Amino acid sequence: MSFKSTGVYLKAFAIFCFALLMAVGCSETPLGVSSGGEPQVLMRSADFVSTVSLSPAQLYVEQVISAEKGGQLSLFDVVLDIPPGAVDNDTLFSIGIPDINVFYNEFGTAGLVFNVPVRVTMSYRSADLSGVDESTIRIGWYDPASGRFVDVVCDVDFENKVVTGELNHFSAYALISDEQ
Repeated sequence: MSFKSTGVYLKAFAIFCFALLMAVGCSETPLGVSSGGEPQVLMRSADFVSTVSLSPAQLYVEQVISAEKGGQLSLFDVVLDIPPGAVDNDTLFSIGIPDINVFYNEFGTAGLVFNVPVRVTMSYRSADLSGVDESTIRIGWYDPASGRFVDVVCDVDFENKVVTGELNHFSAYALISDEQ
């Protein structure tokens, strides 16, 4: 089996696994409704969701990024900028969106820790901001040990509805906010 055909099989397997996760769900994914003062995951507007028709394969992207050169990976309304030296070796990076209804993303390779922070930019132009205090929108990473989101230091451009933060590791990240 050639290297090229092995890569095709690996990509097909990754897409299959992502599709299976989409179909079955994951009890560790914190996509439920906020309660008791906890931050809530930002929702996309119903108008936007009703106009989008995406398959699970379109909600996942992966690419090997050069350790020496760095690179960029984007999917839908998320952009990862990987600087040179962020990782020691050429590494497979991925973005998965398990549910198009919310601003929740799974970045991989899961658990990867960076030598130099990776910048993430998330747009919330298609968000449903009813009941949301826009001034509290931020990026949070999901800590499965505590079952809570941990705030990431970030900048919010309210005019363009874009949030940018620096990540030290990969896991699940979301745009979160406080209720009004």
